Amino acid sequence: CERFGDGGGPVDGQLDGLRRWLVPLGLAASFAANDGEELATMVASSRRAVGALPIGGRLRDRALRVDQRHVNAAIAMMGALCAAAVWDGIRTRGRGWLYQDFQWAFGLHGIGHIAASLATRGYTTGVATSPTVVLPQLWCAARALRRAGVPRTARPLRAAALVGGWLALSHAVGAAASAAGRRGA
Repeated sequence: CERFGDGGGPVDGQLDGLRRWLVPLGLAASFAANDGEELATMVASSRRAVGALPIGGRLRDRALRVDQRHVNAAIAMMGALCAAAVWDGIRTRGRGWLYQDFQWAFGLHGIGHIAASLATRGYTTGVATSPTVVLPQLWCAARALRRAGVPRTARPLRAAALVGGWLALSHAVGAAASAAGRRGA
């Protein structure tokens, strides 16, 4: 974090200089690493995880139907939200609510990946990049925003509703893409 000018500059309530670009773009890089891992591993990892958990019925059936088309579409949808959040962060110099909400929700979702691996006692998609990229990036961004005096505009309930709702929509689009692929095959 220090290498990119987190200390020593003026505190004026916004990200200035390189930090204006690097802090929000760090979120994009974190997303690319974590969702790249998910893109490569989600289908197989989800099937193993579902088998390791005591779930049944429709939830189990839906989870087992997730295929690569579903994953590709869902990740593309989440990528669109991430891109909007990163742009908001650059445009507002870190002050934007969309940027801060997405930064907070995406960063903390890394804990969910770790919890899933603990619950299944094995690898689950996203766990490799959560402690190594996602959580450290959240810490660095929060530190940079705090040091620049950027007001905290993130609202946890709004962030959870926004990102959770978009995630549900993303999976609905993924399921539709998967169903269309099966019909066309």
